[in-house]
Amino acid sequence: MPPAYNTQQKGAISQFMSFTGVDRTAAARVLKSQNWDAQAAINSYFSGGGGSTGSSAVKSTLNKLFDQYREDAKGEPEMVGTDGTMKYFMDVDVDLEGLESFAACEIVQAPAMGEMNREGFVNGWQERNCDTLTKQKAYIKNLQTELPQNRDLFERVYKYSFTIAKASNSKQAPLETAIAFWDLLFGSPLSAIKWTSADSPWLDWWKEFLTTSYKKSVNKDMWNETLKFAKLTLSDEAMGFWTEESSWPSVIDDFVEWVKNEKRGGSKNEAMEEEY
Repeated sequence: MPPAYNTQQKGAISQFMSFTGVDRTAAARVLKSQNWDAQAAINSYFSGGGGSTGSSAVKSTLNKLFDQYREDAKGEPEMVGTDGTMKYFMDVDVDLEGLESFAACEIVQAPAMGEMNREGFVNGWQERNCDTLTKQKAYIKNLQTELPQNRDLFERVYKYSFTIAKASNSKQAPLETAIAFWDLLFGSPLSAIKWTSADSPWLDWWKEFLTTSYKKSVNKDMWNETLKFAKLTLSDEAMGFWTEESSWPSVIDDFVEWVKNEKRGGSKNEAMEEEY
């Protein structure tokens, strides 16, 4: 006779089975090890805690899966180009216009937008114990739940996104591309850091400032410091953390002054104080 489970445990089993594709017995085993915390159990399973296949077998399976998406097996045996990458993303239910597309690129360490190489694909999915399309699809589905509530995961995806934002053979990202990426990273429903607040639409201001006053390409330091700045503005809307002596990139210094003058009437207020 199968063991009796309460309502909460039955729900956790159903959720775990839905995300991982394992049977009821295996689901219950992993859930018990995680004190019936469904999200913790799912994360444990995909990090290798619930897997049973050997690493060499997983690697072999992943290599064969990678081969299925190559466009030029003889000329570029270690690469998957745009068509193959897009097909693969669709096969694992990645929304090509959604934030999970950046997360998927981070998993496989995509060298550029619309490309995958063998090493990144195999190592990325091997680390996550996902050697089939079914498992990978389930992992992506779980990411959609995990991303909005896991800042560490979001920040990892954010920082990696610069790799695919860069122009080919360049250390800089075109401004138009960077703005489109920021729009998705800070504005998506899946984002753990939504860069806006009740009185300060930070993301809109940032985009307006860049297109009207900056008009240059974006380097990696600016990319990473923008994330740091965004987090601070959400906890300190008055930007009290910023000083002229702070070691921010000059573009952020200029943005702070722009916000004070253009959006908060800084120059007008200062002039009135001087007259008074």
